[in-house]
Amino acid sequence: MPCHRPTALALTALAAASAMAEEASAPADPAPAPAAAAPPEPPEPSRRWDAAVGLIASWGTSPHGDGKPDLRLQPGYVLRWGRVSLSNAGAFATRRSDNVQRGLGLDLQRGERLRTTLSLRYDGGRDDDEPALRGLGKVRNTVRARLGASWRLDDGWRLSGGISPDLLGRGGGVFADVGVGRERRLAPATVWNWGLRLSAADSRYLRSYYGVDTEQSQASGYPVYRPGAGWRDLQGSLGLRHDLDKHRILTAGVSLARLLGPAADGPAVTRRSTWSLAAGAGWRF
Repeated sequence: MPCHRPTALALTALAAASAMAEEASAPADPAPAPAAAAPPEPPEPSRRWDAAVGLIASWGTSPHGDGKPDLRLQPGYVLRWGRVSLSNAGAFATRRSDNVQRGLGLDLQRGERLRTTLSLRYDGGRDDDEPALRGLGKVRNTVRARLGASWRLDDGWRLSGGISPDLLGRGGGVFADVGVGRERRLAPATVWNWGLRLSAADSRYLRSYYGVDTEQSQASGYPVYRPGAGWRDLQGSLGLRHDLDKHRILTAGVSLARLLGPAADGPAVTRRSTWSLAAGAGWRF
């Protein structure tokens, strides 16, 4: 899930399209048009499960890439049973309005305003196939836990945050993030949303992904760089979801990310600002 991967950015854009999804005229004036109102909170469905599958296409750049965007295709899925969910694509959010957590998730608390969650997520680490990463080696894959919370405000606004440690001790460290976003309904079947998210990480995470130790310095030619804890990145996203009918879904999103602090100063970073475009089509059951 690190920001250096285009797929992660794409999922961030799509996950953002789902993650922010819930959100005085004079007496003689007519009531505001439905298109200007935040999406209403639907009643809890009678059935306990929801599911959706689809395909996601993404096109974007990487902080360690050569500047040429990469095109990727991958399946997307959402499965939810009561308070438990399994997903890699929040943009395919099923009929219930609360967010779908990426990975294997559990709703710890789901109130009218406050929601807390716990999830397990696969972190694919980092390959060393980019020219800028030669000599630095791979960052091992791992499993992360995420403890998150979100607070629903009026008029479609939402605040959120979370912390994600590496559970297997494979050098992934810990990172945390806070975000703000808003969702608006353009039409009965069309919703758009935007969000901003700021993240920071501990020294272990930043040294694994952006640092250079003595051995890596000798192999790559980069100077030794041992960052401490600090900012990781700032991400902005804009998403759109359209329901063709009760089963078929179309999604689109764009995301921008800017490395900050110690991450931006990494010797192997070729570009501090990256972007990603994503589109998906899904089927709800």
